[in-house]
Amino acid sequence: MRIEATTNAKVKAVRRLHRARERRQIGRTIIEGPKLLESSLDAGIVPLEVYTTEEGDLADRCAAAGAEVFEVTRPVIEALSTTVEPQNWVAVISIPEQQEPRRRRTVVGVAISDPGNAGTLIRTAAALGWQITLLDGADPWSPKVLRASAGAQLSHPAVHVRSIEDLAAAGLTLVATTVAGGIEPSELATDVPIALLIGSEAHGLPESAIAACRFSVTIPMVGETESLNAAVAGAIAMYALGHHS
Repeated sequence: MRIEATTNAKVKAVRRLHRARERRQIGRTIIEGPKLLESSLDAGIVPLEVYTTEEGDLADRCAAAGAEVFEVTRPVIEALSTTVEPQNWVAVISIPEQQEPRRRRTVVGVAISDPGNAGTLIRTAAALGWQITLLDGADPWSPKVLRASAGAQLSHPAVHVRSIEDLAAAGLTLVATTVAGGIEPSELATDVPIALLIGSEAHGLPESAIAACRFSVTIPMVGETESLNAAVAGAIAMYALGHHS
């Protein structure tokens, strides 16, 4: 089927998924570009609908997996996409069922609202073998976070928690990252799985979150730098703590 009009009902339905509330209500989201589409298929997440200006192997693979594939015009792709310079692929997927945390090393983004930081943290956690959750921050299934995660959210999705207490209940030892006053991450020797809390770049961790933690770690810095980007801080700390938890 070919769709040429941006006023088409299906196009309007996809555009509504640009809004977080709509994604939450119907349990669907958008992935954009051939790489994310391939990552989705590789992760066993078959798109419900695929919209593309192209033909070829990827379209055939989507159709063979069970997706409904629509050929569209460039104006339609531009209307469907959330980016300024869209690629030629937009797909709709069902958001997988949320998973509860397991008793393994976990990085926790607390109130990280920037999609780029959230996605990068997810990507780094997947690369370093950490479980991840995002608490009170960016929607891990938003198109921006999915892009920033480079597909890691599809293959290693963030687990779901309602509060920091859920992490402790899962048997995780809480560790705060603080700008000052903590020990160096490499000095934290613990043989139990930890939950490493990373706060937003603008505000850091809330005092209540720090108070709930058993340990605090601080990344040493030289010069007059006051703080690190949240995703960078998370990456450094995870790497330093990786062989301890």
